[in-house]
Amino acid sequence: MRVRFNLNRILFLVFVLLSPCLSIIQSCVNYEPVVLKKETLLQRKEFGEFIAVNSVRENRKNWIEDQYQVSRFHRLFGMDSYIFTGEEIVTNIKGPFFKLDPSIPHDEYPNDKVGFNPSRGAGKFNFDKFLTQMKANGLESIPVLARNLLYNNVPDDSVINVWQIPYDNNGDPEEPLDYKAYASFLYQFAARYGKNGLIDQGGTIDPRLLKLTDDNELKAGLDLIHAIEPGNEMDREWFSEREYASPKVLAAFLSAAIDGHMGLMGPGHGILSADPTMKILLPSPTEIKEGYVIDVLKYLKQLRVDAPIRGYEIFPENNFILTAHTYPFDESKQAERSTTVENTSIFKKSYNYIKRLRRECDCPIYLTETGYDKVTGEHSPIGVPVNDNDFIDSLDVSAVAHAKHILRLMFTTYAAGFDKTFLFTLKDPIPVGGKNYRTKFATTGLTRKNGIKDLAWYDVKFLSERLNDHHLTWAFLNQPINFLLMENPEEYVLVYWLGTNSNARSDFKLPQALKSEQQSELIDLSNRSEDQGIDIKCINLSEHSALSITEFPQLLIIPK
Repeated sequence: MRVRFNLNRILFLVFVLLSPCLSIIQSCVNYEPVVLKKETLLQRKEFGEFIAVNSVRENRKNWIEDQYQVSRFHRLFGMDSYIFTGEEIVTNIKGPFFKLDPSIPHDEYPNDKVGFNPSRGAGKFNFDKFLTQMKANGLESIPVLARNLLYNNVPDDSVINVWQIPYDNNGDPEEPLDYKAYASFLYQFAARYGKNGLIDQGGTIDPRLLKLTDDNELKAGLDLIHAIEPGNEMDREWFSEREYASPKVLAAFLSAAIDGHMGLMGPGHGILSADPTMKILLPSPTEIKEGYVIDVLKYLKQLRVDAPIRGYEIFPENNFILTAHTYPFDESKQAERSTTVENTSIFKKSYNYIKRLRRECDCPIYLTETGYDKVTGEHSPIGVPVNDNDFIDSLDVSAVAHAKHILRLMFTTYAAGFDKTFLFTLKDPIPVGGKNYRTKFATTGLTRKNGIKDLAWYDVKFLSERLNDHHLTWAFLNQPINFLLMENPEEYVLVYWLGTNSNARSDFKLPQALKSEQQSELIDLSNRSEDQGIDIKCINLSEHSALSITEFPQLLIIPK
């Protein structure tokens, strides 16, 4: 017999019963309870839409088919603007500084045919093939077209910092019309990889506007990317004036990037001029910066106040996506030091940020970078906190602790309301055990540099598949107790964990009304075997008086 019940009401009873069991732990954590339900929830996406990851361009087809499958959405590093714009003139690279040989023939804007090499940039990497493989495997690509073009503002010594703001030679960074070269580049990119085809294919792209070298076939409307992010962390105030985008500078840059500043640059400029349907990400700020983003939007709208007269939108709300970065650092801010996500202000800042920005515009909001390093906190500023039970190998790496904290971070940012959270990264940037591996962002990936998958990869993949069509209906974050309730038409999913890092555990008593004859699933994400995968137990709730709650998230799946 299937027993129906009001799960929300029952969960309230669970917490009433659970709280006394954890009074000792509770007294050590000074947090006000957060209860989110229908009228206060900001989350609008199903969980499968929420999970995303940062990755890089990859030649190996089997990796695209295998390791990339933790998520449908990939924000692609390694597709920076400069790799499309004449690598033949680069003679030396030291970090962000490129030494150029200006004597090598290289046409600048507006005759910059060499400035868009889709199948010949970055060591002759074929971007057409790569993006086609991504799409063939059901993946949505968001290239990050950060950094400058290699012919903009080159100093007399020909040593260019490619992070500098990409305004034209001798231009004014607060003047939208002085980003003409970059707006032209973005048009070329969006025309090739967006949805709008050539005129003879039923589209509106004039082939005479496309700038290609002789060894690149003229193409448009390939429909291979989900969105474009034209820049990254341009708000870094600690950089030089040439590299820092104030809100006024970023607003000018964005107006040029969107549509060639309301079409004033003429044909062949701006993303939406090439593909009116393309999504555009705000170049992600380094942190959750509410005031900075609001100021950018304010100045952008001021710059574009005459847009309707010219047949353009003041702000293309249907195309735009707002963004942020944040990592679980210690709240003291005296130094970057990792801690448990529950001991940071990530949830509160994220929730307030999303709530405030949705009053400005009804745009999606992405957390485009977040995560923990597998290296322990003693060796990396974003290293995972570990406890006495966490296995740490000889390289000071704890893959289990990494998975535990990655999942807690994902569930927390999901409850806060982000439309997508992009984990940093899919693959370790350098080999674990390689030179200087104990550095920031050294081993943040879900897979190792050699292709070996960590527990976090299996957990994230499992959740993206098992909870693909589930949406959030209720959240209870009362540190250290954390519960999320998700559901789809067939089942409820209760996600629960303790927000501590001291080997804490307890039981929560099941209410009598929950003890029906239903066969439910209890999923332990910390336990995975090579032959059976993630540990899933079928249980009869009528036979259980209590369930264990630990610091590693678990799932209880209850049929409706």
